[in-house]
Amino acid sequence: MATFSAADLSSKARHMGGYGNTAVAWGSVAPAAGTVGDIYRPLIIPAGVEVTDVDIVNDKLDSNATPAIAFKAGYAPVYPDDGPVAGDAYFTAAGNTALRNAGRASLAFQPVKFEKPVYLIITLTASAASFAPGKVTAIVKGDGVGVK
Repeated sequence: MATFSAADLSSKARHMGGYGNTAVAWGSVAPAAGTVGDIYRPLIIPAGVEVTDVDIVNDKLDSNATPAIAFKAGYAPVYPDDGPVAGDAYFTAAGNTALRNAGRASLAFQPVKFEKPVYLIITLTASAASFAPGKVTAIVKGDGVGVK
């Protein structure tokens, strides 16, 4: 299993400061493989954000005539000792097939607030039949409500 991180993983998320509490963070990763168990980490969701929307924008990562690639999406703590406990399928359950074709997918979940920074993680639950390199971008939207 391999982990592919965005080159600018630690520098993307920025709050809007005095101009409102809307928070938008996005990041892209260009994985070199598509094997079951691989983890793609396109961005860090900063502490104090209540996440209301996650969109995945991607290139076609499986060029086979009958693509097989599938994933689940969730979060994992940046600092495991600080928490929270990882929820690797919080944003979408195992078996999501959006990576089979280029496009944009909105994920359905109940809003969640993070008191500590977390990685948005995309974990492959099925290998690509014929992996095709491309980009996977995650766009996280929510409210910057601050930490306790």
